[in-house]
Amino acid sequence: MLEIKKITDKKHLIMDSIISLIIIIVIFYFIGIENILREFGNINYFYLFCSIIFLIFMYFGMSARIHFILSKLGVKIRFRDLFKMHMVGMLLADFTPARTGYFTVVYGLIKKYHVPKEKSIVAILGPQIYDFILKVIVGTTAMFYILKTYLKIEHGELLFFGVAIMIGMIITMVLLLFSKRFLSFFAFAQRISFVNKIINMFEKAQQNSNVIIHNFPMLFILLIFCWSMKAISWFFVAKALGITLSVEFPEVFVYFFLQPLLTMLEFLPSPTLAGLGLSEGGGVLIFSIFGIDAAKAVSFVFLTRVKTIIINMFAIGEALSVIRK
Repeated sequence: MLEIKKITDKKHLIMDSIISLIIIIVIFYFIGIENILREFGNINYFYLFCSIIFLIFMYFGMSARIHFILSKLGVKIRFRDLFKMHMVGMLLADFTPARTGYFTVVYGLIKKYHVPKEKSIVAILGPQIYDFILKVIVGTTAMFYILKTYLKIEHGELLFFGVAIMIGMIITMVLLLFSKRFLSFFAFAQRISFVNKIINMFEKAQQNSNVIIHNFPMLFILLIFCWSMKAISWFFVAKALGITLSVEFPEVFVYFFLQPLLTMLEFLPSPTLAGLGLSEGGGVLIFSIFGIDAAKAVSFVFLTRVKTIIINMFAIGEALSVIRK
């Protein structure tokens, strides 16, 4: 049974890769590969370096909130080890549909650093609930603003599919961490050993989940910090490509809304690698509103992804050590 699952997972990964590649090829074909290469040839590396620095700041913030929750649950772990494990999650998120690979951090904390299963789940899922809520609120606000102000579209139901998916993920995570009744719905499957272990794990996690509510102020501060660092990082990516947006407020604030808007496309459960191709297409649409040509728009989204993957590659050694465990 396990071998069948492995084969199926490999087939899905190959299929997702092919679909993502096809989408990218189509986008590059219509925009012109030479135009995109020209944009990459004119990159300002100082601004790109600034973008990387703020990305790392964001990683520190994300790791800090996991470390904070674990400390409140009485778990002692070195911040350095936790930061490396977070990097592993970000690396795998780059290559999985809906970025679900990030939840590998739970597995790594359990197997390599012997963090109790239930506490590891709370430390990872808890902050993600707040993170998703922020993305839904800010991303939806940005969608409404763009639809009403620029595109003049009255019905944009399809564009809100990503919002619906993220709301569904939020509700599921909240129920798993706080609702005993929700877990009782799966009682019929407890005879299956694997399912029974998962249910027991979440039952124990619910005994610790109140730490997420009681420490909301600190988690909220760290959430705003991470959101700001990523927005500023994206702002510097734009500057590295010579993108300037004409708006009536400080330009950097555009990226506070653009970031969750495009991120929602990455979380769509589409047959792609973390929304590869979808976010590039969305970037072209959004930047065109501000008069930015398609080549620069695609280059922006593609550079943000490539830059992040390159930084995350430093976690390969840690990822292999988790696999060996």
